Amino acid sequence: MPKINSKLTGTAGEHFVAYKLSCMGYVAAIPREGAPTVDILACNTEASNVLSIQVKTTEWATIDRGRGENKKPHHLEFPLGHKAARYKSENLVFTFVDLNGLNWEEKSPDVYIIPSEYVFNHCKDGVDAKMVRFHIDIEEIEQFKNNWDPISSALN
Repeated sequence: MPKINSKLTGTAGEHFVAYKLSCMGYVAAIPREGAPTVDILACNTEASNVLSIQVKTTEWATIDRGRGENKKPHHLEFPLGHKAARYKSENLVFTFVDLNGLNWEEKSPDVYIIPSEYVFNHCKDGVDAKMVRFHIDIEEIEQFKNNWDPISSALN
């Protein structure tokens, strides 16, 4: 698959998350570009519960280690940024979208829904870097893979 423009990669992730939220029966609004902390505002249909969602998307998140037969998935890597790494609120979740190599005809994107406090604590030692990446072991992130419960709990 050809590499796409990074703006389009981000847009694909935001719209995929909004699509999933809509299918779950929630209202999902994508603010105009430039909203500093929010990529999607989600609420239940009664508008009694609202959640801010920060979306980080990459074409391929899995990083392998080893060679030949010993090559195995080791960790996932998502771009985060030094500002986003400082966000921490009980009303904010991160959704890390792995487009799985843009091979959407064979495999849907995977979405990792992670509370902002977890991301903050995981990245707090590196927030002074110009570009912070969210690196996390496969085993550690598995609990968040396509697990929409944190969003459902916040909005119900």
